[in-house]
Amino acid sequence: MKKIRIKGVEEDIFYEKLDNGLEVYLYTKDTVHSNYVTFTTKYGSVYNEFVPINSDKMTTFPKGIAHFLEHKVFAQKEDPQPMEFFARSGAVCNAYTTFKNTTYLFYATESLKENIEYLLDYVQNIYLTDESVENEKDIISEEIHMYDDRPMSILEEKVRKNTLKTNPYKDSIIGTTKDIRSITKEDLETCYHTFYHPSNMFMVITGNFDPEEIMNVIKENQSKKEFSKEGSIKIKEFTEENKVVKEKEIVKVETNIPKIAYTIKLPIKDIKLTRRKLHLYLYILFTILFDETSELDETLKKDGIINNTTYVNLINCDTHILISLMNETNKYDEYINKIKDKLNNIKISEEDFNRKKKVLISNEVFAYENAEAVGDIIIDNIIYNKHLEDNPIEIIDSLNMEEFLELLKKIDINNTSLVILKK
Repeated sequence: MKKIRIKGVEEDIFYEKLDNGLEVYLYTKDTVHSNYVTFTTKYGSVYNEFVPINSDKMTTFPKGIAHFLEHKVFAQKEDPQPMEFFARSGAVCNAYTTFKNTTYLFYATESLKENIEYLLDYVQNIYLTDESVENEKDIISEEIHMYDDRPMSILEEKVRKNTLKTNPYKDSIIGTTKDIRSITKEDLETCYHTFYHPSNMFMVITGNFDPEEIMNVIKENQSKKEFSKEGSIKIKEFTEENKVVKEKEIVKVETNIPKIAYTIKLPIKDIKLTRRKLHLYLYILFTILFDETSELDETLKKDGIINNTTYVNLINCDTHILISLMNETNKYDEYINKIKDKLNNIKISEEDFNRKKKVLISNEVFAYENAEAVGDIIIDNIIYNKHLEDNPIEIIDSLNMEEFLELLKKIDINNTSLVILKK
């Protein structure tokens, strides 16, 4: 078992890659009272075109299939079902699907070893029948209708649809009702056997436990199981135009206050920065301009244009980053004009820049006091950076005004899409 020192925060993460390819990350801290356990496959909603295992043909699968598969993995042939099993020891379980991964998880204060074994067992043992797949379609269709009734869900989906043309990030994670109705048991089996191999998965456990003991539990569990030979997964590469698809759209929905999303589409192909540094620079820029400490936020609230601080949402779409400024206001024309004026007259002092760097460092250090936060940091690192960063503070320290100003030159503040939800 390897010990990875996280420099700057001076914490250790234990790591081992098992014989079957499964990667395990363990973080322990005596002051933590709850354990956070995740089991993740590098398979999310954007991976709908790939070469299935034991095939040589690029195949297209229905949208929403990764999320559908999450539902079916969570439903076992025999009782107890996952929720019931974990509840017996006071644990809470869940699962979620994102654009790039599917994660199964639980929180527990006791019976950690037993719960870990059960998590491994149910995720690695899918049960599918034609009948159970058909029944699940009704359940997921209801979930889709529920999202369709939520203004913020509509807003977020419109942002992606109006900025992206061919990139699969434009599509809903859960798919449409039509997509869901077309999914077959055979489709699910193919996706499961392609992406749920241990070599495409990793486990992250954070909390208060003996790392050697827990690692042995996992190794013993995996040694009893047989898996097919590890193979590489071929996924179709994303392509995308630089220009937004639609510059403005007003959508009629039931909402008390109009909801706004003003989105900049930023191509990243020619930006010579790591994903991590790019995100940090964008965080610094847009929090200085729009967070609760900004001059603009104070003005907008004083003038009665907004009540809430503008929410800055960065969506990494592999080919582009979508920088979405979201809020709600009855005075949306005035709000958008103020936003545009601010973006056309960006002035960032080195003092403000360095102040935000200090905030980033504090946030990073503080995160290691929380088991769930550390777990999410590790997952984010593996999914988006392809490795665990062992020097987060050094990366933040390396941020400088020269790089920052060069990045500003590459942001086309006119390549934007505006979505307004109103009655």
